[in-house]
Amino acid sequence: MTVSFKHPGYQASLPKWQLVNDICDAENLENYLIKRNPLDKTAKNAARNEQILKRAVFSAIAGYTSRGFVGQIYAKQPKITLPTQLEYLLTDCDGAGNSIYQQSQETTKNVTRVGRSGLFVDFPSDLPNDEVSKASLESGEVFSTIIKYNASQIINWQETRIGSKNRLSLVVLELTEDLIGEDGFMFESVPLIVELRLAGTYNEVTFVVQEWRKSLDNNDEWIPGGYSEPLNDGYGNRWTEIPFTFCGSESNTAHIDQPPMYDIAKINVGHYNNSAIYEDSVFIVGQAQPWASGITSEMIQAAESDGMYFGSGQLIGVPPGEKLGIAQVAPNSMAKEAMDDKVISMIGLGAMFLQPGSAVKTATQVEGEQRVAHSVLSLIANNVSEAYAQAIEWAGRYMQVDTEEAEFVLNGEFIRPDADAQTITAMTNKFLQGAIPISDFLKWEQKHGFVDAEKTLEDYSEEINTVEMPDLGSE
Repeated sequence: MTVSFKHPGYQASLPKWQLVNDICDAENLENYLIKRNPLDKTAKNAARNEQILKRAVFSAIAGYTSRGFVGQIYAKQPKITLPTQLEYLLTDCDGAGNSIYQQSQETTKNVTRVGRSGLFVDFPSDLPNDEVSKASLESGEVFSTIIKYNASQIINWQETRIGSKNRLSLVVLELTEDLIGEDGFMFESVPLIVELRLAGTYNEVTFVVQEWRKSLDNNDEWIPGGYSEPLNDGYGNRWTEIPFTFCGSESNTAHIDQPPMYDIAKINVGHYNNSAIYEDSVFIVGQAQPWASGITSEMIQAAESDGMYFGSGQLIGVPPGEKLGIAQVAPNSMAKEAMDDKVISMIGLGAMFLQPGSAVKTATQVEGEQRVAHSVLSLIANNVSEAYAQAIEWAGRYMQVDTEEAEFVLNGEFIRPDADAQTITAMTNKFLQGAIPISDFLKWEQKHGFVDAEKTLEDYSEEINTVEMPDLGSE
């Protein structure tokens, strides 16, 4: 085996990831349309399958659902608090001009679709140690970056038990790089593998980065390229962990979570195939077909020569005792009903994303953290928030910055409980009568969306005290 070895879990999950992304992006749809008479290799059957493909109507339900979920999370601005030295992340977190806000949306989209993504915190490896100084960091000439990787790019990983914790000891990333041609215009994308590894013994491990490129002479051989041992604080100290975190739909561990959008995407494929059957039947037998009994080809030719045609204002004669009529096929209700049923199923599955208690946080609980009844979508928001909080902490270590006060929190509240007029009146009266503390009343109003969720108790109290309360009287 070589560095290009793919983890068994990766190989098992890749087809699901490809299906979900293809259906959500409406790409490679011909791969998901069932062929008619697949054993018939004639040109006639191939042409018929081509026509069926062209007539099939693809409804991008999974894609719109996926984008809608991301929109739900980002309907409210994320809470991002960064130290001054890391504020560059707000405009360029990956060195390519993508802000941490934009990048986190892509990460959220990936996790919502396939349940997996990855964040790697990088730092220039071609700088002498004396250049990694406070001055160069504060000037903005040198800065750490947060790089996002899709599930399909993370081809292998290993964990090692160090002390009481399982630590990532290997992450292998399969990428491409563009080689510019001699003319300065043409380029070729060639494969590149980046190996992130903890090297050394149990008591002393060091994070190293090794690049690999394919041999020009042997396509199966990988040649080692650039090698580095990144510093984590600019003073010669080495990393004892890989600054890479998985981001999943259930937990941010190396375990592969089920793709949240897989069931919806599969039903969307079935809906697409039902559409192909329905549209094909509409094309073949959807038009009215005139018919007549007892007539010969000579009679048809005579009628045509006399300018007789089928339609309003014209009468077509038939021999005595014969009949003239129109054949109209009944609607293909089976295919149509199957399509309608699948739409209902997809709507139901989409609603489950927002249902509280439908997801369980399976990661080891942080000390003092309470278990919460998450919805699928709120758990995704929570996991993405945790992944970026960790990435920001690592970026701060590279930049020699304290990130204890840093925050990155995505919106995780999507369903507000109903409160009718009677309940609102009762709660307000109890508050005005002193039966409910102002802190509890504020939480209740925030829960139902009556007050900004970010408003503090101090601000709310000040606003209440400046308002002249009405005299309720006996009424």
